[in-house]
Amino acid sequence: MAWAHDALPWLGALALALLLLLAAVYWPLRLDISARAKGEANGHFAVAGGMSLAFVSLTFVWARGIRPQLDVLLFGHKWRFRPKWRRSPRPAVEPEPESAESASSEAPRRVDPLKLLLKLVSERRHIRLRYLVLDLAYGFRDPLLTGRLVGAIYALSGILPRPIEIRQRPRWDFEDGWEVALDGRAFVKPWLVLLEMAGYVVRQLAGAGTSSPTHPSSAARLKESRS
Repeated sequence: MAWAHDALPWLGALALALLLLLAAVYWPLRLDISARAKGEANGHFAVAGGMSLAFVSLTFVWARGIRPQLDVLLFGHKWRFRPKWRRSPRPAVEPEPESAESASSEAPRRVDPLKLLLKLVSERRHIRLRYLVLDLAYGFRDPLLTGRLVGAIYALSGILPRPIEIRQRPRWDFEDGWEVALDGRAFVKPWLVLLEMAGYVVRQLAGAGTSSPTHPSSAARLKESRS
């Protein structure tokens, strides 16, 4: 039994490592978000904001005439990204429409990004929202349009849950312009959220693989109608 006595320290170290791993997975981290945006009637606008989660921070800046800039701060190291947007030239010849078989076989295999975003927003087991405050200041040349927007935002504020608050300051100076300020804080278990999102994507792809394809007769009738 000497080998068992010698293995006790290693087993204790392994148990301690597992406990630390579980604590890191289930320990909630604070997520802070802040953003500001402003637009004027002449088309000029500016957007700036950032978010921080534990040892990771993101900041972004964008304005008219200035290329958007994204800064990532990780463990004291800073990386800067400036994406370049280029308009793709239009093809001289329009591509032929896809057949019914290819469309029916490829479409279900794609994961809808909007559904994925709604899944992330509706995830309440691993995301606990403390507060989310949206400040709006706006005005239009048409006071009737300003009044309609005021009523719509008040109606929306009444159905939102308590951690979410919308504050508005309408302007009646008969000039187009707007200002937006967003501040929020939440406690997130990021590793569990990533596991939930990965499981959702896998379920979507697996369900798409077992979905029934379009019936051959209906695909043939669709081809005949296009020709």
